[in-house]
Amino acid sequence: MLFFFVACLGLAETVDLFMGKDFLIFMGDKMDEKDYDLPKVFAVEKWLFAADTIGCFILTKGSWIGFGGQITVLFLLFITLIVHTWVFNDERFMSASGMKKKQLKKEAKQAWKNRKKGK
Repeated sequence: MLFFFVACLGLAETVDLFMGKDFLIFMGDKMDEKDYDLPKVFAVEKWLFAADTIGCFILTKGSWIGFGGQITVLFLLFITLIVHTWVFNDERFMSASGMKKKQLKKEAKQAWKNRKKGK
């Protein structure tokens, strides 16, 4: 049942991304749309969400593909999760403000490490 609900949510997001809109990605307050080059992000994410949706729909009828098929689909879903994370951490998908924020985070992290060492 869980995979069915996730697949329905993924289907809604996939349709929105193919229409050039967002339904799910920037829902929280952790990520800001201004920090990313949205056409580039949407170009990759729509296919990732499509793969996730198909995989979750397949898992709802797991008995059709057997245990080995289920493990394979779960592995592919895990790979798409890694690619989702890569898209939002790669500078090629960020706008100028996003790259600036990332640089400031790196500098703050380095300053914190230097403070601990007594430098």
